[in-house]
Amino acid sequence: MSKGYDSKEQQQEEIHAIRQMITEMEIAFNTHDANELDRHFTLNATWVNVLGKRLSGWKQINKTHKVLLPGPLRNSYARYTIESINFIRFDVAITHIRQYPTTSDGTIIENEQGSLAVYVMVKEKEAWKIAAGQNTLIQ
Repeated sequence: MSKGYDSKEQQQEEIHAIRQMITEMEIAFNTHDANELDRHFTLNATWVNVLGKRLSGWKQINKTHKVLLPGPLRNSYARYTIESINFIRFDVAITHIRQYPTTSDGTIIENEQGSLAVYVMVKEKEAWKIAAGQNTLIQ
């Protein structure tokens, strides 16, 4: 059992909640919906994008996504695959997510550049949110 959970079942419930949240983020990315994507970040989140630009706070993250998603990323789609979920404490988890480029119908595009993201997640008011993260391009 991981850090601070009373039972294996309780830990599995938290893993399920994190998986659900990441699925919601994938859907939001693929529908280019910045507000839906960004509701999964804490107010004071820090994010480093694939270009190495650091964004600080929900407002800056959301403002950037409102430009990128309907703009340069309007024809970008991805499948998110969770590679790991590790609990640091009962209310803090680190997740690694592979993002594979897809067509608009969800077919993975072979030999295209994907990315690997790390999310530092915290549980706030019964919901898992990203407090910090970085997305790195993979050749």
